[in-house]
Amino acid sequence: MSFRNIFPTTIYENVWQEMPLTKDKLISSLQPYFTNNVADGNQYFDKDGKDIFKRTVPNLHMFPEFKEIVDYIETQGREYWNTLGFTTEQEPYLLQLWANEVPPGGFTPSHNHNPVAIGGVLYVDADSSMGDLYLENPMQMVLGRMPWNWKKKPYLYTESIKVESGKIVMFPGYLMHHVRSNGSNSNRIVFGFNYGLSWQYKTKEEVYNGG
Repeated sequence: MSFRNIFPTTIYENVWQEMPLTKDKLISSLQPYFTNNVADGNQYFDKDGKDIFKRTVPNLHMFPEFKEIVDYIETQGREYWNTLGFTTEQEPYLLQLWANEVPPGGFTPSHNHNPVAIGGVLYVDADSSMGDLYLENPMQMVLGRMPWNWKKKPYLYTESIKVESGKIVMFPGYLMHHVRSNGSNSNRIVFGFNYGLSWQYKTKEEVYNGG
């Protein structure tokens, strides 16, 4: 008799050791982007009109002040890409990079990064008091019919990831995830990113003609 688990979901965690040395500089560099580079539709407010969080547009990888961050994510991303067994016919790369600023009481609602292969986050100024990351089981709709022991694990369909400044977490882009309320008195500042290969729709003529 034997038991084994199948169909696991592999995620990636590491800590960038340089963050303590560059955190203050990064926060200073990000402030103008939170003011002048906020993406339309990505300013969330509570009932009193206060920010729940701000998100920059996802083009920070094009600015030289973030080159060190881009290089680090590219290196870590390739490691994860290879571990997942993704194609070696094309070289993956950092598709998008943005930053979130989450004030006290703010949170990040549930979402995923479809259709990209890999989504991720790099924590600049964050800890568990500002809200841990929760990854949601993509099989929840099916697993919800099973007679689980809810007393053993009340939040059965999520796995929490303890956060800290400098930590990078990557996961398949299809995974729903969220962050609960920032319970601290400080702003939670993180980079979010998409990594992989760019997808595009092709016409029938392009496909048939080898385009």
